[in-house]
Amino acid sequence: MNNQKREYLNTIRSNTAYPTYRGIIGIIAVLGYLLAAFNALGALVGGLSVIGDSFLMGVGIISAGAVISALIFLGARFAKEAALILADIGDSITDANSRTPR
Repeated sequence: MNNQKREYLNTIRSNTAYPTYRGIIGIIAVLGYLLAAFNALGALVGGLSVIGDSFLMGVGIISAGAVISALIFLGARFAKEAALILADIGDSITDANSRTPR
């Protein structure tokens, strides 16, 4: 992304008409990241507790937990970006319409 686009997005995001929406997007993203971390931790603990009885079962639990955690993390990032795009579109339209003479 070139500097002009980056500056425009920074201007729009700092002067947003939807600060509550943008804040909630951030909170939901952090909750998604925490869910991914707790899932990974749970899979690690569960896998290590089973690994003494069945090595393959333990490795499978750890591997499946890692994959699911990665999907949750990527899903949270994607949802955050998609929601921010919608807010950026709304702010851009509001900005453009406020400058257009009527």
